[in-house]
Amino acid sequence: MKGTVNGLKDSVRSLEGSVDKVQETVDRIEASQTQDVVALLKTSRKYTESEFDYLNSRLTHMDNHIFKLEKRVEN
Repeated sequence: MKGTVNGLKDSVRSLEGSVDKVQETVDRIEASQTQDVVALLKTSRKYTESEFDYLNSRLTHMDNHIFKLEKRVEN
């Protein structure tokens, strides 16, 4: 009977060790995913800002061109 109890204790310790390893792995994966998401958001933000700057520049250019044409028509 003692042998069976000791065997169960060893099995439980082994299982606890395995669970701890799995938890460590999950924690690493979660941290890595967070870093990946942050990197993707930063990349997306840079692209969006670049597109915004380009469109703003084009709009300003077109607005200026329209203003000049309106002035010509008035004169």
